[in-house]
Amino acid sequence: MIKTVLVAILLVACTYADVYMHNPRGSNCRLNEANANRNNGARLFDSQNNAKGGYCVGPAMSYYEGSLLTIEWTNQHGCGSNPKLYCNMVIQYMCGSKGAPALSLIRDGQTTDTIPANEAGATATNENGDYEFGMHEPLSWYQACTTRQRNKGLWIADREEEGNLVDGRNEARFTRQNNNGNRNGLECAEERDYYPYWVATPWRDVAVLTWDTDWCDFYKSESQNVKERYWCIDEEGNQAEPNNEADCSTTDGLTWARQEPWNIPAPDCVQAPWSRHNHLGSGLDGFANTYNWTLPTQDEEECIAGDDCNCILRIRYNISTLDLGENGNRPDAGFIDWTSNGANSPIYDDEIKEQDGLPHELALDTTQYGRTFEDRTHVFHIKPRPDGVASTQRIFNLNVRGKRGNIVQAYPSVEYDFVPSYLYARQGDMIHFQWTGCDTNPAGNAGEGTAQTDRNNIVQLECMGCTHPARDEWLRENKPLFEDPELRKRMAMLDQTDCLSQEELLAKNDNNQNDAEQDVQNCMKLNAASQYFDGGLVRMNLTGDFYYVSTRNNNFTNRGQKGAIHIVPLLPTWAIVVVVIGAIFFVLSGAVAGMMFYAKSHPHSGMAEMMSKI
Repeated sequence: MIKTVLVAILLVACTYADVYMHNPRGSNCRLNEANANRNNGARLFDSQNNAKGGYCVGPAMSYYEGSLLTIEWTNQHGCGSNPKLYCNMVIQYMCGSKGAPALSLIRDGQTTDTIPANEAGATATNENGDYEFGMHEPLSWYQACTTRQRNKGLWIADREEEGNLVDGRNEARFTRQNNNGNRNGLECAEERDYYPYWVATPWRDVAVLTWDTDWCDFYKSESQNVKERYWCIDEEGNQAEPNNEADCSTTDGLTWARQEPWNIPAPDCVQAPWSRHNHLGSGLDGFANTYNWTLPTQDEEECIAGDDCNCILRIRYNISTLDLGENGNRPDAGFIDWTSNGANSPIYDDEIKEQDGLPHELALDTTQYGRTFEDRTHVFHIKPRPDGVASTQRIFNLNVRGKRGNIVQAYPSVEYDFVPSYLYARQGDMIHFQWTGCDTNPAGNAGEGTAQTDRNNIVQLECMGCTHPARDEWLRENKPLFEDPELRKRMAMLDQTDCLSQEELLAKNDNNQNDAEQDVQNCMKLNAASQYFDGGLVRMNLTGDFYYVSTRNNNFTNRGQKGAIHIVPLLPTWAIVVVVIGAIFFVLSGAVAGMMFYAKSHPHSGMAEMMSKI
């Protein structure tokens, strides 16, 4: 067994430390169900978050390789430089070919049932030939988890004394947080709960957001992006029971095999953004916490070259307290480990502690300490850049987050807004405008247009505090966000056809205004638009501040869906002045050098006489 734990994700002390990803759209194990609560929190992964959270699946988004994607989330129990706790967040992704075999194909699935952990489940299809069950990790990953011995060098507090992790529960699917070995999709419980994991995983690291950046060297060097992994395999290449080299190498027919690192850059490691304790809301600057991810390129993901990538993204959220001791949260000290188990554990279930001779029974559960929460996206794609768009060209993604409903109906998800809502770029940068939605929001959720549907558009405003679309004369006299009038119409009307006027809609619906607003031919409400809209790449040629709105969803007092794009010159004013002065100096220097050369080659000329006097 592994006796020394050099790697372990930080330990959490709470019951509901929910984390929800809002961009890209987090699923919280939800699929296309139209009820307020998701059907199955174990569909794809162990989502212990509030069942109301998550966004129903829509057509998959497609991002360009190397573009900048804003990841946005909320977490309940705080993070960053918050004195109440310690916190780490780990962001990871996984990609695979769209044509991969059924046993390893990343997909959203057609049913909310959990995939059976066998080949029949992984290959099951419906009457349309679509794979029935959603799947992220390959089947072989979970099968290895049920074979490989769990790491008995980990801290399990009093779980063994209480009979939860006795010898009969030896596989990696059993952990202090998952005593019963419950299955959630094809996720491995031990890998889910600890980072960096000591066995090769399908996940690639994007970033570690930590409360203490002194740990960054550790997280970077231990990442599978740059460091090999080892596991024990049998003669057929399947993972065997031993989880350490000593037991593996001394067993006939087994080999301690080296797994190459991903050989991609080490994860980014930065200070975790601050957020308030017990509050699913904005960060310190008044905006939702975000991380800007530069998407992988063909050098890092081979499937991108053939436009053949199915990808998913996950965020794991983890907090801790000082109750685990001074070394409990320190990577350089090996974290808290098996030496603090049983009678040596710093915490026990429902402890009674005294102060001033008065007993206090604490609401403690050692399965809750060290608890990890996560959210994952639906499947999205990463595709190659169009011809003519250089790899050095900066591309920003502008998306829409949120779901239909007022703040109470949507919570703990969020209402509609653009992401990023304030985008700062340089002249010549490109923005990829795209968003997706679904038609299975809960039937009673408030919103405009056809019930249950998400639809969004972009119409320019004259100012951020304005509500009415910019006037035509104003657009002619000022800088338009979209220089091409046809593109401006596309962004506003989303390629809708077969539209009726207000008069025609009222006539069709017996003058019932509500029915007219729900009518599928009401293009003013975007009812004829598709769930997914790709506005394409737009080069920002004009500088200035541009404001825009979604005319369908901006209700002012209830929901405000507005955004701003600030485009600055490629060079700031002071840099332009320096360049101009330098250019003038260069021209003057060249002129003087030319005159000197002429004077030297024509010693009897007037130029030579003039230069001799200087």
